[in-house]
Amino acid sequence: MERRTLLANLSKNLLKQEAIVHQKASQKWLKQGDLNTNFFHSKVKWRRARNKLHGVFVNDRWCEDKDVVKDKVIEFFEARFVRNEFIQLKLDNVRFNSITREDNNMLVGDFFEEEIREVV
Repeated sequence: MERRTLLANLSKNLLKQEAIVHQKASQKWLKQGDLNTNFFHSKVKWRRARNKLHGVFVNDRWCEDKDVVKDKVIEFFEARFVRNEFIQLKLDNVRFNSITREDNNMLVGDFFEEEIREVV
């Protein structure tokens, strides 16, 4: 039990240390900017590797084939953003409050300093 507690604490501390290193790296990047091109490019490569999609589960099996991964990602987002006619709301007979033409002209018209003084 004590060993589990120690391993959990070690893991927690390693995550904290990694977060601190990441924050220091971000601070260094902000200070030095693009002038430190070696650091900049290593940071970009690290983020690219971290954000890369290496594979997907297809029928409960891990697949890393680029064409299959690409097709599954496209299929996922097409299904996610497909237009569903049954859910579309119709607002044909709903009346909304509207502003007068004069109020609209005031809102979209030029705003001059003189008009500010009149209001204040």
